[in-house]
Amino acid sequence: MKSFSFFFACCLTLFVSPLFAQQEDFKVIEGRIFSEYHSQYNTGAADKESSNYLASMADNGSWPDLNYASKSMTGWPADKHLKRLGIISRSYIKSKSKYFQDPEVHAKIVKGLEYWTSLSPEPTSDNWWWTSISVPKEVGGILILMRRGKEGICKPLENKMLEWMNKYVSIYKTPGSDGSNLTDIAQHMIMQAVLTENSDLLKEAVDVTSKSIKISNGEGIQRDFSFHAHGPELYIHGYGREYLLGIRNVAVYVKDTQFEFSKDQIALISNFMRKGYLNVIRGKYIDYAVIGRGIARSNNTRTNASLVEQIRDIDIDEHRAEYDQAIARINEDADPGAGVKPSNTNYWRSDYMVHNRPEFMVSVNNASSRSIRTESGNGENLKGHWLTEGAMFIAMRGNEYYNIFPNWQWYRIPGTTTPENKNLKKRTNWHAKSGNASFVGGVSDGLNGVSVYKMNDYETKAQKSWFFFDDIIVCLGTGIFGDRSEKIGTTLNQVHLRGDVWVAKDSNFDKIPKGLQEYKDGVKWVYHDGVGYYFPSAQNVVLSAQVQKGSWSEINSNSSAKTIEAEIFNLWIDHGSNPKYKSYEYMLTPGVADYQTASSKPVDKIKILSNKTFAQVVKDERKDLYGMVFYEKASFEWDNNKVSVNQPSLIQLQRVDEKTWKIHAAEPTQTLKGNLVVSIRLEGVDKTVTFKLPEGDLAGSTVSQTVEF
Repeated sequence: MKSFSFFFACCLTLFVSPLFAQQEDFKVIEGRIFSEYHSQYNTGAADKESSNYLASMADNGSWPDLNYASKSMTGWPADKHLKRLGIISRSYIKSKSKYFQDPEVHAKIVKGLEYWTSLSPEPTSDNWWWTSISVPKEVGGILILMRRGKEGICKPLENKMLEWMNKYVSIYKTPGSDGSNLTDIAQHMIMQAVLTENSDLLKEAVDVTSKSIKISNGEGIQRDFSFHAHGPELYIHGYGREYLLGIRNVAVYVKDTQFEFSKDQIALISNFMRKGYLNVIRGKYIDYAVIGRGIARSNNTRTNASLVEQIRDIDIDEHRAEYDQAIARINEDADPGAGVKPSNTNYWRSDYMVHNRPEFMVSVNNASSRSIRTESGNGENLKGHWLTEGAMFIAMRGNEYYNIFPNWQWYRIPGTTTPENKNLKKRTNWHAKSGNASFVGGVSDGLNGVSVYKMNDYETKAQKSWFFFDDIIVCLGTGIFGDRSEKIGTTLNQVHLRGDVWVAKDSNFDKIPKGLQEYKDGVKWVYHDGVGYYFPSAQNVVLSAQVQKGSWSEINSNSSAKTIEAEIFNLWIDHGSNPKYKSYEYMLTPGVADYQTASSKPVDKIKILSNKTFAQVVKDERKDLYGMVFYEKASFEWDNNKVSVNQPSLIQLQRVDEKTWKIHAAEPTQTLKGNLVVSIRLEGVDKTVTFKLPEGDLAGSTVSQTVEF
């Protein structure tokens, strides 16, 4: 009998223990969601908004200013009903709120929820996102909050609201399975799971989230730590940020439970945050290239440190100092360059290169036949046709382009060679066009790099390359053709006009007046706001320093049509109408205090050895560093030296010591197989180096060898 009792007790323990642990997990996760949702508004802010919403609520629980029948894709009015109830619920729960546990406030919350469930037909939007993500997340937050109230929500009403948490698209196919969409849906699945104590739903939500933490060949984190969304489109911020936020939230919810993420998964999130997300921020400002159609939203290139702090707190202590330095820069508690280490990063999966120095950040963004040009959608980014045609971000403080976009001449995006089409047709909704160029890519040694874009679109051709050599960036273009009525121009920059503009035709600088200046015989130097622009040869340079007008509604149909005037610095090279075999060459010296410092940079040590259609070659004599773009199987000779390649490629050579050279190579089309053979003669000594070309998601990445001469 005793043996049977012992056996029964053991069986009961085996059954009850997992059940008890599961119930404890539900309590822990619900408590964490409560804390997260509750703390999104401080008491003062919640009470201020709650006062307005309580006063304006109708007796039936609705708000007269909301159109509940609207099916709008953006700014869906019905969603605001729940957002307002969410804010009032926070005030009702906050112990220091003047509305804390107020019976009248509770009655209004209930009335608002009852009104929502009584609507017939049910509110719906033409954009699936609202009912699949926004509504169920808000409903989950409200219900979890109200369970902590003195008076909660009656079970029948709670069940009716829970039904709204089941109106989401499938998480196993597009769009629900994609990147940040998946993690957003998973978050409210977890909310519903703890509200209903549904262990299967909780496990499903955490499992699908865990499986998304991977290197992806589709949407999500790429092998190079860039991020793709809506196809192979660069979105390190925007959707990349939303993905990180979702992962972080789920990680916090399930930490120290049976569902927590593995160390390897946290390490991958850490790498994406540190090598992707943080790498494209200058100070507290984001490179406009990485936010997609979000470029057309006011204030959207400025960020805050909250997400960085949150990821830091789930990462290992080893990286804490790196996070803290980034947080200080974003919070403007440190200079934009404080703690920034010199680096050059080629994101070969996204046709994007970033060059960071403590003094500045410069990037170039292209699109290839493997990637998608910056999309338009939801009425946003209506004029962003040419955001991936060699667009450059040149920043010292980071705010050089902040909210400039209503005032931009969108046919003159910095870095691009494009037609001067002053009547750009607004793009249709959800327009995302693939690039059509295959010879697009970069080579990088981690400190310096070369990027290339062989453009052939918009009846315009150009072979464009960028040589990022420490503190000097060389920009070359050749083979420029145009078959359009408009002139073709290469834009050096278009930024807010800040301070004086200085121009030197020879060695003497003059401050120029505001207005439009054309230098048909060329200039030697232009200086403005921390950047020197050096022209090694005479080119038709045009400079505008004057007011440009525009409105947010011109690029975002959901925004204000109010005319905005801003003073803009705009600098370009005029190639004329129907150019044939035109070229350009200029250098940037960013991060300098004044024109004297700019002109003292050793640009004479930078030698442009070739700017031809078969090869563009630059030497930095300071470092014995060469960058070479071979557009075809070819040889290039100079002095007593020669480099030959057996197929189109990018080559970077640098002397390590008297007899040792480091050779870096990349194949931009990402289609060639087998070996890249590089024959090199340096100072009369011949060597042949064979590189096995990377394949799969490493195709286009840099391969390296060290060679003794």
